[in-house]
Amino acid sequence: MEDPIKAIEEIFKKADQIFKFLDVKVINLEKGRAVVEIPYKEEFTRRGGVLHGGIIMSAIDITGGLAALTVNDAMDQVTQELKINFLEPMYKGPFTIEGKVLRKGSTVIVVEIEFKDADGKLGAKAIGSWYILRTKVQAK
Repeated sequence: MEDPIKAIEEIFKKADQIFKFLDVKVINLEKGRAVVEIPYKEEFTRRGGVLHGGIIMSAIDITGGLAALTVNDAMDQVTQELKINFLEPMYKGPFTIEGKVLRKGSTVIVVEIEFKDADGKLGAKAIGSWYILRTKVQAK
């Protein structure tokens, strides 16, 4: 029997180019919680070897979406709002990102996300909301 976490990871790598580009590895998925890891890569950095804020934000968005997915009984969800505090420069990977659902309402799921380096140092903290889609949305 195939590992369900690996199966989800493969589905997202095929369907989501950012997921693939960041080389996201899903570590854990359970109801209300998602943990992923991304590597340190030179192409993810800005001057001085510091991880670029856009990379951190993208990884946080992915993780929050996965956490929301674990409690969403509808068709899909999309990021509605994402607020991030960058706390420390991040140099040392792999980086672990953990999302925890704070509340699931009828239309919105609220998730708290933390971004940490290989030593467990907290580099960013975020809170986001994901709008629940009851019907399938297709790009035009």
